[in-house]
Amino acid sequence: MEHHQNIPEFPEWLDQNIFEEFLKLDFPNFKSINQFDIEQTCGKGENFTTLVLRVKFVVNLKDDSQVTTSYIVKLLPTTLSTRDMISSWKVFDKEKLSYSQYVPHFEQMYAKVNKKSRFGAKYYELTSPKTEEMIVLEDLGNRGFRNTNRQLGLDMDHTKTVLEKLAQLHAASAVYYELNGPYPYLYDRNLCSEEDKFQEFRETQAKSLIDALPHFGAEHLTYALKTYTSRAPDMYQAFAAKFENEFRCLNHGDFYCNNIMFQYDKNGKISETYFIDLQMSRYCSPAQDLIYFLLSSVSIDLKLSKFEYFISFYHSKLIENLKLLQYPKQLPKKRDLHVAIFNHGDWAYPVISLLLPLVLIDPNEKSNMDTLMDQDTEGDKFRNTLFGNPRIIQHYKKILPWAYNRGLFEYKNNQN
Repeated sequence: MEHHQNIPEFPEWLDQNIFEEFLKLDFPNFKSINQFDIEQTCGKGENFTTLVLRVKFVVNLKDDSQVTTSYIVKLLPTTLSTRDMISSWKVFDKEKLSYSQYVPHFEQMYAKVNKKSRFGAKYYELTSPKTEEMIVLEDLGNRGFRNTNRQLGLDMDHTKTVLEKLAQLHAASAVYYELNGPYPYLYDRNLCSEEDKFQEFRETQAKSLIDALPHFGAEHLTYALKTYTSRAPDMYQAFAAKFENEFRCLNHGDFYCNNIMFQYDKNGKISETYFIDLQMSRYCSPAQDLIYFLLSSVSIDLKLSKFEYFISFYHSKLIENLKLLQYPKQLPKKRDLHVAIFNHGDWAYPVISLLLPLVLIDPNEKSNMDTLMDQDTEGDKFRNTLFGNPRIIQHYKKILPWAYNRGLFEYKNNQN
């Protein structure tokens, strides 16, 4: 048996024996492992919270033939400071629960009403828990799934396909709640921190953005952004605001293009859409996922000019699926959804100020959690690179005045 190591962060305890039970499950005539390789799945600056590896195998079968296969493995980062912080967020606990319990149940709900709806990769339950936190998933690349170009953003067809699948997920999760009761406390927030470790980072990021406003012809927003950022909480750690009679569901929570994969038919048409990285899900208004996705991942030519249209399209698909699954409460009206977008508009700032620039910049080895959190020279250089990027300047010239004119930089304390 040959073994090749292609990654310096390769954990010593991650060996082929862990995967033998999955190989036997996937290949009933499994005989032995011929070759075992590990490689990183993400390019530089494509993943910020976890170490994502592709574990590749050449497998010997009992009929003396061979097959190749692979799995995706998610681990905590190797940098100790980042590792401890991310571990405290409970993201692995949440993602395991979503993959093992909720997503399969949602899919079964649709199967019962004769609708085929799959939301993501197959999850492999470890029978021998490791001391390290680890998640093993199907490698969707084996079925031709891939991401789109994040810097270009999604076109009309891709955006509508994503919103239709998102509406299915939201509808199933809302019906599940009514039939089975509340989700665990892990789903009350995106990140379940015991303490706010981001305050200094938020202040530095806000200062860098405000200092860069002349790049975008937006100096007139200085006072508004200073006032807003001095009061607004970290939305990733905040408990969801609750409004009377508001429709709520399980949000993906980190819903942007890197966490959406597409499969295409022989003619290049989208045949399937899957969601990955369910580690930050939160039970709240669907406004969170909608704001997050539309502002971060849709092409600049569409995200603002078609914003209301996309909300309306999503609403039509949400109602369609709520009816199909026999949602027992009053159906949310289109007006209700637009009100929710306004009520939860505080999501716009973190998407615009942090997520969008990371989506738009070129791959960069400095684009990681350690650099983002750095308050000294390296962090300052990175932030200057972000806000001086021509692609980011092009977006900000349009999106900053759009957000300001919608009142999205006016903070109102909605926390209960």
